[in-house]
Amino acid sequence: MKRVVLLISLVLAFSSSCATTTPNQVLQVVRDTNGEILRSDSRYFVVMPPILVGGGGGVTRGPIFEAKDGAADANFVCPFQVVQTPVNLDQGMAVFFTPKARKQIEITESTDLNIKFYLDNPTGICNNTVWEVEGNFPGTALSPAFLSTNGGETGNPSKVTTWFQIKKLNVDDDHIINSMYMLMFCPNNYEENCSEITIDYVDGQRRLALNIGYRFPVVFVKDNRYGIKSIV
Repeated sequence: MKRVVLLISLVLAFSSSCATTTPNQVLQVVRDTNGEILRSDSRYFVVMPPILVGGGGGVTRGPIFEAKDGAADANFVCPFQVVQTPVNLDQGMAVFFTPKARKQIEITESTDLNIKFYLDNPTGICNNTVWEVEGNFPGTALSPAFLSTNGGETGNPSKVTTWFQIKKLNVDDDHIINSMYMLMFCPNNYEENCSEITIDYVDGQRRLALNIGYRFPVVFVKDNRYGIKSIV
């Protein structure tokens, strides 16, 4: 009997010790403009909030060339740049968010994930859709670290340049503003090494880059379209 009591006492002491040394960290979920939680099995447009007039639209593959009728045209053989469309009402291309934890369905803040453009009519030669950071990060004004889809791949934990995070942009205002976020690049998940994904104007393109140019607050709009073919 004494042995049983001693064993129970040791277990309780160990549990108490673990509770005091390991804080319960609650991960905050990321929400779209409808207030719904982002999921890895759904796709979303990554867009500048509509309240920011003149800020441009959503993210897509580029470069984007101006068509004769004045509309943005991204038809380019195997586009690889990650760019923002200059048209406010253009939501760009939808993306999937794939967490590093394979069984994770809900997207949470400050957790590593891959970002992949959605194509519903992929070809055999232009399936470069996974975001990655080009060149030497975090980059400089003379040698920016741009985002591209040149060699990205999903689910590879050793490919540091393909893992991004979403962090809440804390602004007190209406629902749209409260759902604003920043895309971040945090190599090896070190908070002190995080870089903001920003917009840099290069040769007429609004390229996504690390820590250079203009801030790029975004909201996530769920893509509910079905059976509509991608234009790129």
